[in-house]
Amino acid sequence: MTEHVDWVVVPGSGAHIRSGPDRLVISQYGRVTEYDLEHLSHLLLAGRHTIQTATIARLVRRGVRISFLDPDGETVGVVRGAGEREQGRLARLQELLPSHNIALSIAAYTAHQRLGLLGELDVGFLSGELDVLRQLIAELPNLIRLKELRRAHRLIGDMYYEIVGRSLPAELGFRRRTRPPYLDPVNALLSLSYGILSAGILASCVGARLDPSIGPLTEGEHALVQDLGDCFRTEMVDRTLFFLLREGLRSTAFDRSAAGCQLSEALVQEVSRHLRRSIDQARIDRQVMQYIGVLEGDHEFVVV
Repeated sequence: MTEHVDWVVVPGSGAHIRSGPDRLVISQYGRVTEYDLEHLSHLLLAGRHTIQTATIARLVRRGVRISFLDPDGETVGVVRGAGEREQGRLARLQELLPSHNIALSIAAYTAHQRLGLLGELDVGFLSGELDVLRQLIAELPNLIRLKELRRAHRLIGDMYYEIVGRSLPAELGFRRRTRPPYLDPVNALLSLSYGILSAGILASCVGARLDPSIGPLTEGEHALVQDLGDCFRTEMVDRTLFFLLREGLRSTAFDRSAAGCQLSEALVQEVSRHLRRSIDQARIDRQVMQYIGVLEGDHEFVVV
């Protein structure tokens, strides 16, 4: 049976990926799944797999994005057509752009989205905790240095995840966001899900000839992807994932060890089905084009 989906995540390891004129064929764990190329727009390879070069060429010619994520869900890169070149003009505009107001808009929007989701989750705040969060958010417009703004943004994020952690089943072992290797299924799922979102943003940025490493708020590799991702994570990933996780996970859905938490293929595919509904690539593309308008001086930055 051929599945009709717009994007496919291949997690874990050992998949062999090939294609025919009108279908993508993925063999993994003794199972073969076929996907209709007419409907496919994005292939995300998360882990260690084998893909035929002829398949890469066929997908690129058909306009299918191919994104590579490392086993922890971090975006590594995206394949684009050989005729596409980086647009130096936009990169120069990114470097010259006064970034504080945009960084403030992203930090404030993200903070309000997170506070709103905490209300939807009906979490139990500790004494004074909600007041601290509200005070941090109210203070954001007064932070005139990017270093201070980044610090407040990180602090709000740290508090957000710790508060969410108390609303999830204790057996999941989630206390806060951590660095890899991820030892609990929540961090592992968040990383994979954010990686899927980031892959779509990265592909859109590259397609628009933006430099994904130059962001207004974040520093480092894929800084722009991180910044635009902050605008969408709460709505497109967190709301879906946290409400799903509040119901708990079966013990067979993940395997914890000292080396990290391994998610089952069934869990990854279930989460992927939910994310297909919540991650809006068209909206991401509109946000990237809105950002280009900001660079060219057409309008102020807003989250679309």
